[in-house]
Amino acid sequence: MKTDWFLYNKRKNFKEISQKFGITPLTSVILCNREIYDDEEVKKILSEDISDLNDASLIPDVDKAADILHEYILARKNIRIVGDYDIDGVCATYILYDAIKRLGAKVSYAIPDRISDGYGINIGIIDKAISDKIDLIITCDNGIAAAEQITYAKKNNIEVIVTDHHDISELPRDAVAVIDPKRKDVEKPYPFESICGGVVAWKFMTRYYELYENDNAFIIDNYIEFAMLATIGDIMPLVNENHIIAKLGLKRILSTKNHGLKKLLEVTGIDFNNKDITTYHVGFIIGPLINAAGRMDKATLALRLFLSENSKEIDEIAESLKELNDERKAMTENGTKLAIDMIESNYKNDKVLVIFVEELKEQVAGIVAGRIKEKYNKPTIVLTNTMENNEAKASCRSIEAYDIFEALSVHREMFSKFGGHKLAAGFSMAKDDISILRTLLNSECKLLDEDFIVKVHIDAEFPFYSFDLNLMNELSRLEPYGQSFQTPLFATKGVKCCIKNVYGVNKNVVKLSLSKDGKETTAVAFTESDVLKDRIDEKPIIDIVYKPKINEFRGQKSVDINVVEYR
Repeated sequence: MKTDWFLYNKRKNFKEISQKFGITPLTSVILCNREIYDDEEVKKILSEDISDLNDASLIPDVDKAADILHEYILARKNIRIVGDYDIDGVCATYILYDAIKRLGAKVSYAIPDRISDGYGINIGIIDKAISDKIDLIITCDNGIAAAEQITYAKKNNIEVIVTDHHDISELPRDAVAVIDPKRKDVEKPYPFESICGGVVAWKFMTRYYELYENDNAFIIDNYIEFAMLATIGDIMPLVNENHIIAKLGLKRILSTKNHGLKKLLEVTGIDFNNKDITTYHVGFIIGPLINAAGRMDKATLALRLFLSENSKEIDEIAESLKELNDERKAMTENGTKLAIDMIESNYKNDKVLVIFVEELKEQVAGIVAGRIKEKYNKPTIVLTNTMENNEAKASCRSIEAYDIFEALSVHREMFSKFGGHKLAAGFSMAKDDISILRTLLNSECKLLDEDFIVKVHIDAEFPFYSFDLNLMNELSRLEPYGQSFQTPLFATKGVKCCIKNVYGVNKNVVKLSLSKDGKETTAVAFTESDVLKDRIDEKPIIDIVYKPKINEFRGQKSVDINVVEYR
C-alpha cells in the first residue's frame, strides 16, 4: 500500500516542557507532537501516582447514586447489574457486581445476548427483572439511550441507575441517577469525558466505598487491572487519566488476586514471568479471549471466570474461552478471505467498499470490516445474514477522511436499525437494497486518490545509532502507547543497508545491517524480503522510518531497531 511520510511540526513550547519536567528535548517533542502541551496533561502522562486521577466525586450524580444504592443495600432489596457483552461491559459488570456483593447486598447480573438481544438493556431484560422481583437496576456501559426501557421499568416499580460513557442525545428522564462523564447539563462537567464504562463503574464503586466504607483504596487495589482491561480493550484514548489507569493496571495485572484472570494469562501461552504485559498483549491476545465469550457464546462465560473461586471451573472456562477465540480467529480468517475475493473480483475500484458475505457470521463482521479497511484503506461496509429472512446486518469501519455516519445518515430511510459515529457504524436493511446503497454511496463519495494513501507521521529525524539504554529508559516514561498516543516513529536518511538473513514461513522477517556516519547496527523489518532485496540490489542507500525498543536476552539488555517503512 502506498504511503506518504510526514514530519510532525507541533513543537510548541517543547524546550519549556523539557526544562519544567526534567525530561529530554526528544521526549518533550514526542509529547508536543501529540498536542500534549498543558502542564496537567503532561503531568498525567508522566505520572505513576493514583492520586493524579480526576476525583470520582466530580462525575455527575455519582454521590446521588451512591446514596440510593446504600439505601437499597440496607433495606435488603434486590439489585441487578445489567451490562454489555464486550470487554468493557464484562469488566464493568464484574466491578459493580463483585464490589456490591462484598457488602452483603442481594445482587445479581444480566448481560444481553449479542445475537438475540442486541446491545443494551431491553424490554425482555426488564420483564425478567420484574418476574425476579428486582427493585433496582444498575446499568453499566449502556443505558444512556434507553429512555423508553427505563420508563417501562419505572412503571413496573423498578428504579434504574444508569452508569454509561456513551454520547448523550437526551437524558433518560425516569432514571433516578445518571452517571455519565459526557453530561453537559451540569454546572461543572467532568474534566475528562473519554473514560470507558469499566472506569465509570470503577469510579462509582471507589466513591461509594469512600463514602460508606471509608476504604476506597480497596476498590483501587482490587479492580484497577479490570479498569485497565476495559480502557485498552474498548480502544479509549490513552491520554489524561486513562494513561495512568493503563500504566498502573498493566503493572498490577501480573500480581492480580483474581484467580480467573491469572488463568486467562496462563492459557495465552505467553510466559509473562519473563515479559511485561503491554497494550499489545491486552489489545490482541488477552482482550480477544474475553470478547470471544460475547461473540461466540455468552458474555457471562467470561464474567463467571472472573467471579469463580473454583479452580476446576476456572480451568474449564479459561480453556473454553481459548477454544472459542481460536474458532473466532478461524471464522475471521475465512470471512476476510471471502470478502477480499469478492472485492478483487467485483469492487476493487469502488471508493466505498460494500460487501455482502452470506457465509459470514455476524459475530465477526466487525472484525472483518476492520481488516478490510486496513488492507485497502477505504471505508468498508460488511453485511451478513440475520435471523430475519430478507434482512442483512452491517458493520462499518471508515478512514479519517470519510465520515461514514454522516454518509449513511443521508439514506437513513433504507435502514430498520441504524447508529454509530464518524469511524464506525452499524445498520440493518433489506438484502434487496444492498446494491442500491452501494451505488448511492459510491456516486456521492467525494474522496480523492490522495485520501486513500496511508499517512506515516514521523516524530523526529534522528540517527538510529543515537539510541542507547539511557535514552530508551527516559522514553519509557511515556509508556504505555495506544489509541491517540501512538508509539513514536523516527527517521534517518541515507542509510546503507544490506540483508543479513531472512526468517519466517512467508520469508517476511528480514534481519538487516544498517550503517551511517561510521556507525553500524543490526535491525529487523517485517516486509516482503524479495521486494526489499530487489530495492537494495538496485541501490543500497535508503531512507528509513523506524521504532527503537529494548530487547532483553539472557539478562542482557540492548536496543533493537525495527524498520517499519523504507524508500
